Parts: sequence; structure tokens; C-alpha cells
Amino acid sequence: MPLRSLMSRHKAIFVYAGLAALVLSGCQRSEEKDELPTRPVKTQAVSFNPEDTFGSLVGEIQPRVETSFGFRQGGEIRERDVEVGDRVEVGMVIARLDSEDAQDALRKAEANLFSAQSTSQNAEIERNRQQQLFPRTSTRQQLDAAIAQANVAQAGVDAAEAALRIAQTNLDNRTLKANGAGVVTGIGGEVGQVVGGGQMVVRVAQVGPRDAVFQVPEATIQTANSNAHVDVRLLSNPNVKASGSVREISPTANPVTRNFTVRVGLDNAPEEFRFGSSVRGTIQIAGAPVARLPMTALFNQNNQPAVWVVDPASNTTKLVPVEVHRFDTQDFLVSKGLSSGDQVVVAGVQQLRPGMAVRLLEGSVQ
Repeated sequence: MPLRSLMSRHKAIFVYAGLAALVLSGCQRSEEKDELPTRPVKTQAVSFNPEDTFGSLVGEIQPRVETSFGFRQGGEIRERDVEVGDRVEVGMVIARLDSEDAQDALRKAEANLFSAQSTSQNAEIERNRQQQLFPRTSTRQQLDAAIAQANVAQAGVDAAEAALRIAQTNLDNRTLKANGAGVVTGIGGEVGQVVGGGQMVVRVAQVGPRDAVFQVPEATIQTANSNAHVDVRLLSNPNVKASGSVREISPTANPVTRNFTVRVGLDNAPEEFRFGSSVRGTIQIAGAPVARLPMTALFNQNNQPAVWVVDPASNTTKLVPVEVHRFDTQDFLVSKGLSSGDQVVVAGVQQLRPGMAVRLLEGSVQ
């Protein structure tokens, strides 16, 4: 046989042998793939629940009723008998103004009243005398004049008495007295200072119910229930606590901070809750339903969060994009993308592929 013909025959044999080897290798790999066992996974059932968050703010203790005392009329302060922190009782004198002018006015009013009373008595005597003389020796004109003079004199007495009451009131108003028991929380005038009518001289907080006052953002007010229960703890000693409910919300926001003033009425506030003490208030706020999953279940799909869900019918995996409400230290909260009861893979998610057959491990949360 010629050499060229022999080489061509051997070459064809090698080609057929190579094709046969490739076919056998593909069949073997297909059989090996079919024989791979299903991947065991650990899952957790999705459960949506309202997210109860706890808003926390720092405020201070303030009296529920606080009165600012001032004189009705202006003048120079001659005496102030209280300081900040002093306790006052009903009727206690807390300050006095210079009263010399008021005393002079009172003495003048008393003298005018005495003069008017004397004039009235003389006019009354003259009227009675004219009535006795009429009509024998007195004319009708004289009697009418006596009666008119007596009426004018009595009107003078009435005016003098009113002026005396006003002078006495002006003198009394120059002495400032407490109208309730409490504690002095502020001073607005010193001895020797000239103050105007109505200007605050002493501020007194009534002893009794107390409020915890907070500056609350608008978003918190909109989401919180106005009847919500508030826990209040002393900032310096959290073991000292009280509870209460919202008593008053300011109708307008602070022009600088844009926060609203909220007053929480405290029930049985302890003595440690002194006026001005810093406290922390905690309120429970109900949010939208969310599902809590461990961070090990989170998968990245095109820079978007996703999770692997096991199809209960075929026990295969599918990748589901989700909307994350919030990330915590070890968990994350899902707001959209899942349904209650979905089985989410919580371990080994980086080894999964779409449509992969899996079986649930013991310990999976149903």
C-alpha cells in the first residue's frame, strides 16, 4: 500500500476516535449533573408585623400652673421679701412699692370726705329748718333751694367716699401679696428699681401637678397618637420615673427650631422631679407592617437588595427584589417585595442560582 494512502487512513481513525471520546465525555458529564444531590438550605418564613418604634426626647420638668406677680401701678420697689427658691403662702407679702404719694392721696381723700360730710350735715339741717318754717315765715323758693343744697352736699359725700376707696385701693396695690402657695422661680425687679404697671416682679410656681415639657418635631407629632402613653425618667437617675399623657400641644411651631412644644401631664410625679430637672420621655409609635430578616439573607442584584425565596411547589430557588425599610445591626426590615409565609433562604445565599433544587434543613423557621 502506498505510504500516502496509509497516512490518510490513520488520520481518519484518529479523528473518529476523538469524536467518540468527546461524545462519551459529554454523556458522562450529563449523567454526573443529573446525579448531583439537591442543596440543603436553611429558611425563615416571612411574617409582617407593625413596626413599633420608640421615640425618645429630652425635656424638663415645669409646673403646671405658674403665676407672674406684678404691681397694677408703676413705682419704685422699696422692699422685696423673697428670693428664688423661697416658698410662699396665701396672703404673704412678697414686695412693696414706695407708698408716700399713695398715703398722702389717702389722707387727702379722707379730709375731703370729712369736709363733704360736714357740708352735707349743715345742708340737711337747713333743709329741715326750712321745712318747719314753710309756709308761715319761709317761702317756697327758700325751701326748694335748701332741698337742692342738701342733695348737692350728699352727692359730694358720695364722691368723696368713692375717692377715698380709690385712694385706699391704690395704697393697697403698692403691696404685692401671693394668692396661692408655691415656690418662687423667678425675680423681675430689685429693690430701688422703678417698674411699670403689670411688669413681672416675682414669678411663683404653684406646688401641685407638674408637667414634662418637650420640643417635638413635626413628623413625630403627625405619627404619634395624641392619647399615647409617655414614660418619663429622670436623666440623672433613670430609676426615678413617672408616667403621663399628652396634655397640651402648641398650635404653632417655634420660629427658629420649627419644633412644637408638648406638655405631658405627669401622674404622681416623685419629689425628685424638681422644677427644671432634665428628663427623657419615651413614646411608642406604631409604624407600617414590615418583615424582619437576618442580614445573612440579603443578596445583591445589580446593586439592589434581593433575597432567595424557595418555591414550595418545586422546591427550587428564585431571586426576588425587595424594598428595605431600615438596616439594623444584625437584621434588616423589608417593607415590599415579599408576602407573608414566603420561605426566604437565610444561609449560603451566595452559592444559590435561579431554579436550583434545594431541600429545607432542620431548624428552618416555618
